[in-house]
Amino acid sequence: MKRVLVTGAAGFIGYKTGLFFKNAGYSVIGWDRNNDKAREFDIIGLDMMNVEDVELQLKQYNPDIIIHCAGCADVGQSVKNPHMDYTGNVTLTHNLLFSLHRLGMNGVRVVFLSSAAVYGNVLSLPIRENVELNPLSPYALHKVMCEEMCRYFHQNHGMDIKIARVFSAYGAGLKKQIFWDMFNKASNGALNMFGTGRETRDYIHVNDVINVLYLIGTVNTKVFVFNVANGEEITIKQAAETFAKNVGINTEKVTFNNIVREGDPLNWKANIDRIKELGYQQKIKFAEGIKEYVDWCRTMEN
Repeated sequence: MKRVLVTGAAGFIGYKTGLFFKNAGYSVIGWDRNNDKAREFDIIGLDMMNVEDVELQLKQYNPDIIIHCAGCADVGQSVKNPHMDYTGNVTLTHNLLFSLHRLGMNGVRVVFLSSAAVYGNVLSLPIRENVELNPLSPYALHKVMCEEMCRYFHQNHGMDIKIARVFSAYGAGLKKQIFWDMFNKASNGALNMFGTGRETRDYIHVNDVINVLYLIGTVNTKVFVFNVANGEEITIKQAAETFAKNVGINTEKVTFNNIVREGDPLNWKANIDRIKELGYQQKIKFAEGIKEYVDWCRTMEN
């Protein structure tokens, strides 16, 4: 039985990823600083800032696949506190990759969760993986730095590393970002949003994200970088109006303040040819996913 290690295993994507691999018949353990709940697979309370602990756990478990989900994931907070974001992304990834190399575990398949934020504002859509990167926030910059570490070990030491650039992921369990913000605002009977509403995103439900991570982690491929998205451009205005309908707000109550926040890109739509070649097919359409998310948010009120 192949062994899978998920870092950040108590998080939004990490926990669901670990559960997916377990249900697919893999042996799974997770690492996370926050291990305060009973879980359906073993999660070790581990601070990845401690290199000795990282190496000890790697030697003990000897994984075949690592899905590296651990890290900070908040653009706004990265602007306010870039040092925390640096340690929470770059240092953690440094400790993992250098530990694997020191231990001679170069054959482990590592899937690093990067972000579409590395692209910034591009000149044309859809975005292909080979375009020039243009980070607009400390968070995006730090993801680029992590990607460069991955590239270094991949090219110079033959490590089996893949980069997954996740676009706008959402779904049950996510208590931050745009849709959680919308739900909190909905109690006032209106959605007053940042930006113009004309900005676009390529949304992908967390269950579809996990399916892509599984494919990247298990399919034999020489491709190094993958977009994780659905190849569908949706305006923030369309997204907000879809959300408003599901929470019972008139779409006329959806407004925008025309302020684009630092680090927010304007338009995203991914080219997803590479994940399609792995066998990816979207299972959850946007309207269905938003309804499910609103239903989940309402359970949080009880």
